[in-house]
Order: sequence, then structure tokens, then C-alpha cells
Amino acid sequence: MSAVSSHKGLVDHIPITRLDGLVHFLRVKGHTLLIKGEPGCGKTTLALRIMEEFGDGNGIYISSRVSETKLYTQISYADKLLSGGKFVDVRLDTLESIIRRMLELRGDNQDVLVVLDTWDGLAKELDDKTRIKTEKTLIALADGSNARFIFVSEEPTKTTMDYLVDGIVELLRTEESGRIIREIVVHKLRGTPIEQHRYLFSLVGGKFNHVPPYVEPDYAKSKTLKPKKDPDPDTYSYGSILDEVFGGIPKGTTLTIGYEENVPYSAIRLITIPLAINFLNMGRSCLYIPLLGANPKQVVDIFKPHVSTEALTQRLRVASAPRQGNKNDEPFFQIERKPVADSHLDVSRVVEELKSKSKDGKAVVVDGISLLENMFSSDIERLVESLADRLIRTQRDGDLTVFMLPSRSRLLSQVLSMTQTHIKLWIKDRSVIMAGEKPITDTYTIWPHDNPILPEYIKIV
Repeated sequence: MSAVSSHKGLVDHIPITRLDGLVHFLRVKGHTLLIKGEPGCGKTTLALRIMEEFGDGNGIYISSRVSETKLYTQISYADKLLSGGKFVDVRLDTLESIIRRMLELRGDNQDVLVVLDTWDGLAKELDDKTRIKTEKTLIALADGSNARFIFVSEEPTKTTMDYLVDGIVELLRTEESGRIIREIVVHKLRGTPIEQHRYLFSLVGGKFNHVPPYVEPDYAKSKTLKPKKDPDPDTYSYGSILDEVFGGIPKGTTLTIGYEENVPYSAIRLITIPLAINFLNMGRSCLYIPLLGANPKQVVDIFKPHVSTEALTQRLRVASAPRQGNKNDEPFFQIERKPVADSHLDVSRVVEELKSKSKDGKAVVVDGISLLENMFSSDIERLVESLADRLIRTQRDGDLTVFMLPSRSRLLSQVLSMTQTHIKLWIKDRSVIMAGEKPITDTYTIWPHDNPILPEYIKIV
């Protein structure tokens, strides 16, 4: 099942069936699931999402803490999901009457999914002995029936219910780099293998959306990109939905993509390749210096289906280290092992040649500095000077320079001091996270879904 987006590229609906093991577990009749987490972490949103996708129209939401009106105000789609008597208000009921209601549902032997939100709000009124007995009764109601019970709890520590239920998921809300990060932890799903226990998730659009793990793009499935016009006369387009996140890139400036060491090269390309392709399709030029260890031919192969032959041979150059390619083959350009100043002049000449063939005399230089840093490791100071000179030319001519730098690079602090736009990438729970540091933006995860070179972004809220 594919994702549904409110606007192309920003995802606000991912089927929960993609969450490892949960689909098999929730299809088993008689299973009980405990959803744990602190207040405000999204437990009710997850419970309703499960009811929506697994309730088959026979879901019942029993509320011991919030009124029907307030729930519908908090979660916009709840009124439609719970219409027709599916919302049961038991805030003023006794525990005996609540159990009787659940017994009636179970007694009909119907395929029903019951959410009790929250269980601990009721359990705290009981002494330990009575609580254990009541919880065993509730679990017994589900066993051997067609009903599935979901209990919502705000108790952070383990309770007797943890040991009785068939499955436990916990929602966590933490902070990284001054931003909210949400995680769902699968503690157990009885009888179900779990390959991945932690996922990121978001509450974007008022729905629970977990983040699938990052997978390497299959470039054979690439779809042709349509040119994107610049957002305004003073900015360049990213060639992707990132225009809506950052508002485009100011002309004559520098964009630095800083990444942790474990971020895949392909994830970094999901930002740089659409941008470079868009430059070429707008009649401009591009010099692309891949990251150290990347295959220049593979980079060219990614470009080929999306740009014209003229753009590929005349307005694109992909740099390589010596002996990585034939220096006479277009669009390759070999960076020779020369003194830094001489190599800098070679790069400058290539850029000027490309600009002379550009429709408006503009070009983008996408530079994986790790290649240059490795080649000129003994002369870092002069390398920094050459990069600074390049940025001065970028500003003077209204071009664009994009740097890709690992977080441990010796050049990172110097380059960031010269950077107007800074994007940070890192890995968490096998997903790639992106956040703008200059300017500061919300947190997003990068997901190469339908088009392997044009990703979708899931906003973490």
C-alpha cells in the first residue's frame, strides 16, 4: 500500500501495517495489547489508528478519561471513526459495570476490537489484590474469543498488566539537537517475530505515522523529474519539496550538508541529485564532485535518464580522482594530484567553461569535500583558502556551491563559518533524519519511496 500525501513529497499517512510484526499480531483473535507512554506522547492517537486499520468497522472505544466532544476536538477524524455508537463514555461508571460491558461484547463472539483508554486510571482505584484479579478477568475475556482488547496506560513502570497481556508497545518522546524525537518501542508481541524493535514516528496531520527504515534506492525505478522553477528571482530551487521547507536557496550562497559517518551516500544524494538535475533541466550547468569512495560512473548513470544528451555532455562534469575514469570521456573530469593552488585553478577553469554554456551563465558546484580533503590532507590550510576563494566567486557571480561534509571532517567548522544554509543528517532507528540548522527548521525523515531519486519527507511532530 502506498503512502498518501497532502502535498507531493511531504507524507502525512503511512499504513501502520508496515510496522514490523504488528499486522500479524493484531490479526490474531483474542490478543491483548498494552500501549504505554507518558501523557501527550500519542497513545490515544495510536490506539485510534489501530482501530481504523484493524477494527474492520467493529471497533469500540471505551473512554475513562475524556469526553466525546473533547476527543473529537483533539483528533479531527475521530468523530467519523467512532460514529454509530462506537464511543462509550464510562468516566462515571463503576469498574463492575465496565467489565460487564466488555463481557457483553465478548459474549456476542463478534469480531470486535475494543480500546480501553485508560486502564491505569481505573486500576489506581483498586488495591493490589483486587487489581490483579480484575486484570486477569479482563485478559480471560479476550482469550478464546474473537475480540481483541487494547489497553492504554500512562504508568511508566512495569505493572502486573505487563506480564498478562500478549503484546506491549511503548511510546517515547525525547529531544535531540533541541528538537522533539518520537519513538515507538515494541517490547513484546507474543508468537510474533520482531526484526526491528524501535521505530521513529510522527503525529503529523493528527495521525500516528511510523517511519519505515531507510532502504537503498533502486535507481532502475527512477521516474523523470519535471523542472521546478525558482521560487523567486533571488533564490534557486532545490528541485524537490525542500523548497517548501527552506524556501529555496539564496543565489550567490553556499549550502553545506553535514552528515554523520553512518549516513548512506545515497541519502545525501537525495538532496543533491534533484538539485543538480533541476539546474541542468533549467538550462544551467553543474560540476559534481562525488564523496570519497563513491563511484563517479554510478553518479553519471543516475543523471542520464533525467537530463538531455546536450546537458550530459556539455553542461555537466563529474569529477574523479586519478585512475578512476578516462579523463577524455565526457562528462568526467579528473582531479590531478597537483599542489592545491594548481588543482584549484583546474576546478575554476572547468566551472568557467561550464558557465559559458549555461543558459543564464549560472552553475552549481556540488562538492564532496572528503575527496579533496583526502588528496590534500598535508596542506589543509591552503585547501581552506581555495574553498574560501571559490565561495567568494560564488557570491560575486550569483552561483551556488553545495558542500557535503562528514561530522568528523577537519574542515567542518571552517566551512560552516562560511555557510549560509546548513542541513544536518543523522541516523536513528535505521531511519535518516534531516534538520535545518541555518535556518533552523523542523525535523524530517528522508524516505525514498515511489521515486528513488526524489524522496518523500515525514515531518516529526
